[in-house]
Amino acid sequence: MLEIIQKPWTWYVAGALIGLTVPALLLLSNKYFGISSSLTHICAACIPAKISFFKYDWKKEIWNLFFVGGVLVGGLVASQLLSNPNPFQVSE
Repeated sequence: MLEIIQKPWTWYVAGALIGLTVPALLLLSNKYFGISSSLTHICAACIPAKISFFKYDWKKEIWNLFFVGGVLVGGLVASQLLSNPNPFQVSE
């Protein structure tokens, strides 16, 4: 299983998985998916100003903040534990 994760995936498999995740989440659970929407939640949680755009229950969208944390932790794990120390071989 680890060998499958460490090898590069072809563009059409990885692209399809990434591209279909966002519409699938929107259709199945009516949730917006992305990093930029989490920035709105962070601003709503951290800025105590009386801006009407940030006046909503951001705690209902806390799953999105956990997603961003998971992206950061996953990137750290992938770069530190799953990286290939050998240089890439690019054909001429």
